[in-house]
Amino acid sequence: MLIEAPRYRFTRSMASGSPEEAGVYGLWNGEELVFVGRASPGATIRACLIRHLDGYCACTRHATHYAWELSLQPAAREAEILNEFQARFGRPPRCNAEAA
Repeated sequence: MLIEAPRYRFTRSMASGSPEEAGVYGLWNGEELVFVGRASPGATIRACLIRHLDGYCACTRHATHYAWELSLQPAAREAEILNEFQARFGRPPRCNAEAA
């Protein structure tokens, strides 16, 4: 199942309220899921989102919304989401493809 959590506007003030825990996150440009990432143990969802806002991945600079899920196994959950996206759309999310 793709990330089915509430979506929030992708702004610094909103991202600052994201969890300081491990998990996965998705970035959308309008209705298109453009990036799926993970915050592995030792990193936080909040820090990862702020990195994107600071220009970490040029492709995500136009993201408009984000969502997140806490996970004890972020790498496995990220792979599950990416595999489902690939099966459904025949390609990875646009920004994941560019980052590869």
